[in-house]
Amino acid sequence: AGYTKLKKDLSAKTPGQLYVFHGEETYLRDYYLGQLRQQLLAGGMGTFNLHEIAAKDMSPHALEEAVDCLPMMSERTMIVVSDYDLFKGDKDGLTKLLSDLPDYVCLVFVYDLIEYKADARTKLSGLLKEMGSVVAFRRQEQGDLIDWIARRFRALDKDIGSEEAKYLIFLCGDLMNTLISEIGKIGAYAKGKRITRADIDAVATPQLDAV
Repeated sequence: AGYTKLKKDLSAKTPGQLYVFHGEETYLRDYYLGQLRQQLLAGGMGTFNLHEIAAKDMSPHALEEAVDCLPMMSERTMIVVSDYDLFKGDKDGLTKLLSDLPDYVCLVFVYDLIEYKADARTKLSGLLKEMGSVVAFRRQEQGDLIDWIARRFRALDKDIGSEEAKYLIFLCGDLMNTLISEIGKIGAYAKGKRITRADIDAVATPQLDAV
C-alpha cells in the first residue's frame, strides 16, 4: 500500500509529508528517493532546502531544528534521516513532533544498514500509518523484472528474449543493482543486437545465492 501511494504521490506531483523507506531492493529505494528530491528541490536553491541527518546525530531536538527551517525560494523542504531506529529512544518526543509536521516539510526515514522493525504496540507505529507512508521496497516479481531487464537492454540498443532474461536472473540473482552491472557488461560485450545465452555466460558473474 505504501509503495502504491508513493507512486501516486509522485505521479500527481504532490509528495507527502512523511515516508519510511525500507527493504532489500535498494535500487528502487534510491530511485524513488531521487524522484522525491527532483520534485521537492527543483531550482537553484534546492541544496538549501535539503537537510540530511545521520543516525549518530539524530534526536527529536535535531529533527525539530530541521523541521523549523523554512524553505528558501521554494514551497517545500526535504529532510532525510538515515539508519535511525524509530522504535528505540525517545518515541514519545518523536510522536509529538511527527503529529504536527508543517505542510512544507517532506520527511523521509531511510533504512539501509539496519532493518525496519515496527512495534505495533506503540502510538508511533499507528501515527506512521495514519500520517505517512511506510514503503517496503521488495524484490520484484519475475515478470516485472523481465520487462525491466528488456528496457535496460533497449537503452543499450540491444534486445533480449524472456528466456534469456530468466536465465540472467537465475545466474545473477534478482536484485536490480546487481543486474544493472551485469546488463552493462553483457551489452558492451555482445556483438549482435540480440543477446544470447552465450553472451551472458561469457561475462556475467554468477551469484552463489541466486535461485
